[in-house]
Amino acid sequence: MDSALERQISAASRSVEEARRLAYHDPTRLGALVEQISVLADLRQKEGDFRKAESLYKEALFRAQELKRPDPDLMTGIYSLLAHLYDRWGRMDQAAAFYEKALHISEDNGLESTEKVATIKNNLAMIFKQLRDYDKAERYYHEALETFQAIDGDQSARVASVYNNLGVLYYSRLDVDRAQIMHERALTIRQSLKEGQMDPADLSQTFINLAAVYKAAGDFQKAEASIDRAKRLRSGINGFHPNPRRSASLLIDKNL
Repeated sequence: MDSALERQISAASRSVEEARRLAYHDPTRLGALVEQISVLADLRQKEGDFRKAESLYKEALFRAQELKRPDPDLMTGIYSLLAHLYDRWGRMDQAAAFYEKALHISEDNGLESTEKVATIKNNLAMIFKQLRDYDKAERYYHEALETFQAIDGDQSARVASVYNNLGVLYYSRLDVDRAQIMHERALTIRQSLKEGQMDPADLSQTFINLAAVYKAAGDFQKAEASIDRAKRLRSGINGFHPNPRRSASLLIDKNL
């Protein structure tokens, strides 16, 4: 194992143990435990040990379910974390099933217009795209987009990410014109964001996607310029540092 990763896992394991101890005595701290578990689970996935990551999330799910009054928001988040894990593990059917469980819980508890649910719909759309159910993928992307626009307005990193994903979806269906429109919208938004609001890796991915679209359209000069911009951005990106969270993060489709 890489020594830096080993140190990260060791530190994250200690944080989980402390969070377990606190949550045992105070159930209101269960959300904090889920956050620490998410960090350790991400590192286990980075290591390639998906079973240990699964075990961690199942522990979180069990603890949340055994409460006298389970928190539907937290339950939604944990199911989405498990879905995200199964997606990365290559278990697409399980991933879709767990995202759908998360959606059912949120809808039953009046949480369907939240950013967490919009993120789940975006991620579920990516899975349906991989399963070649393009109509479902498009529908979920548009539902996610509408929610993020209602919460953030039209100019946000999350709105740009969904435009990116719609562009990849249209490209996979050989609809190059619509793909170009979506990616150019994503680029316009990302270039307008202030420092700290925009992830350089996301902007780099937009240029990579645009390069593929321009190449398909026969504009090789624009394609080459986009690749050059992507390379310059990627040269300044640092290593892997997972952030604590209580639900799945918003995924960006990189599979053109």
